[in-house]
Amino acid sequence: MENIDLNALRLLNEIYETGSLSRTADRMGLTQPAISIALGRLRRHFDDALFVRVGNTMQATPQTEGMIEGVRAAIAALESTLTYRQAFEPARTERRFRLAMTDIGQIVLLPQLLDALALSAPAAQVEVVNISEQTPQLLIAGELDVALGFIPELSAGFFMQTLFEERFACLVKTGHRRIKDALTIRHFKEASHVIVTTSGTGHFIVDRTLEEMKITRKIAARVPSHLSLAILVGHTDYVCTLPKRAATALAAGGAVSALPVPFKLPTYAVKLHWHKRQNHDPGNRWLRSLLSSLFQRKI
Repeated sequence: MENIDLNALRLLNEIYETGSLSRTADRMGLTQPAISIALGRLRRHFDDALFVRVGNTMQATPQTEGMIEGVRAAIAALESTLTYRQAFEPARTERRFRLAMTDIGQIVLLPQLLDALALSAPAAQVEVVNISEQTPQLLIAGELDVALGFIPELSAGFFMQTLFEERFACLVKTGHRRIKDALTIRHFKEASHVIVTTSGTGHFIVDRTLEEMKITRKIAARVPSHLSLAILVGHTDYVCTLPKRAATALAAGGAVSALPVPFKLPTYAVKLHWHKRQNHDPGNRWLRSLLSSLFQRKI
């Protein structure tokens, strides 16, 4: 089989159609000796003469007659495969895009993404899962298109693009009995805290910084999501340190207020992640371009 390729099949079909080695050579841009050598390989492979000279023409043997339709079908299939390129039309696609993001992303980023999709890809669907320890494997397996968030350690084979730098803020109840318009370090130390322990938000940056500063929080509650914070903090005197964009979005309801953190915290990069298997997929590339245009250092 190592002697059979697309050109060998084309040569077989050309000889069948022209009945001439010289005309086959002209049509394929080869020399006649090259045609003879290639025909010899085919004869050895099929253990048949394939063509015999009758007068001035090359006549097909029964072996060739029996397989010529299959040869033509194989040529068509190979040409179709070798020239195939994926196409993606946003306005017509019904593709379901699968994204991993944090619950903060669902608060801050997802509404803008859905608005943009409604305009440019109205029939597209979005499926969102939370960033987790399984996210890298899901990207590798092709079960996710992209992930948005803070994923500090990924193995080889991943691409990433920074969308923006995120800071932290503190969320407190509006009208807090001790904390008014500003949160002091004393307030921070004396308050009871709600801790959100979810992947992709850089919460360990806060833990590490407090450890370095030798500040110990009084932890009243640990929750797995930011989605309940407006109610939880809004009905207590608890303080929660969280990414600033999420704090601002939650504070829009009025029950809670977003205040500056009373000490310096490092920022962290919110990135767009994808695996190399999806790098050249037209739909994936379009989605990444859309996300970049929406969020890269703009929000």
